[in-house]
Amino acid sequence: MRRTLVLVLIAACLVLPGRSAAAAGVTIDLCVSAGTLSLPGSASAAVWGFSQAGPGGSCAGATPSLPGPVLSVHEGDEVSLVVHNTLTTPVSLEIPGVPLDQGAGVTAAAGAAATATFTASAPGTYLYQGTERQLPMGLYGALVVRPATAGRAYASAATAYDREAVLVLSAIDPAFNASPATADLHRYAPKYWLINGKAYPDTDPVHGGPPGTTVLLRYLNAGFDNTSMRLLGLYERVIARDAHPLGNPFEATSETIPAGGTEDAVVTVPPTGSRFALYNRQLHLTNGASSPGGMLTFVEVP
Repeated sequence: MRRTLVLVLIAACLVLPGRSAAAAGVTIDLCVSAGTLSLPGSASAAVWGFSQAGPGGSCAGATPSLPGPVLSVHEGDEVSLVVHNTLTTPVSLEIPGVPLDQGAGVTAAAGAAATATFTASAPGTYLYQGTERQLPMGLYGALVVRPATAGRAYASAATAYDREAVLVLSAIDPAFNASPATADLHRYAPKYWLINGKAYPDTDPVHGGPPGTTVLLRYLNAGFDNTSMRLLGLYERVIARDAHPLGNPFEATSETIPAGGTEDAVVTVPPTGSRFALYNRQLHLTNGASSPGGMLTFVEVP
């Protein structure tokens, strides 16, 4: 018996872990469409993005989001991911670390649809994305595969958490986005660095909860360069990389997430302090020529 996947649109949102569900057949319908991303300082950039399709896979009135919606499935689910492409150019889809039945990926022709199928066999945080010139245009999002036990990132009790935040890291070069078919990728030069599609001061905070709350930070690097993120004043316990639990988790104040990679880390809200900066250690903290900006947000304690 099939059921419709509940998609949760998260832009640095926190969600309480839900109850585990039995393995099932899951169908996800996504639209690909063109839009405009608003940036600080009254700037904007042309983007392509994913969005949740309407009934019957309809993309009428679809508004792309950057990043795409967070897709949440359970371990063992048989997933059919249908990409409805409204663009005038083909769009590919791949999920690094998730073997698709169709091979490395699928391609939806202009104005057509393509379906990727897979078994969500391993819990973890995954990046679903377009390829080549599609990725910097905004075609990326997070796929979360949840284990059988609710409230854990993986099977081990050591990966338990109270809340979670999905943090998709990316960049925008407005000159490239203005002409993606002909722009020289060798001259790709981002001017804006984003957390969940927003640059500071527009970034959303991570709501940490009261002291003692454990917050799972799911980092996904959808950019072209390795990205180092620092959590000022707190330690995070790194528990997994690229959806592989670490045999020896470790404490860190900063970590580098490779391009295309993911990382899971758990933070415990301390008894003192109310605002902890989470920022790009490479100082990608500008919006064009203006600062402060870029990859900067805060873990906030009520």
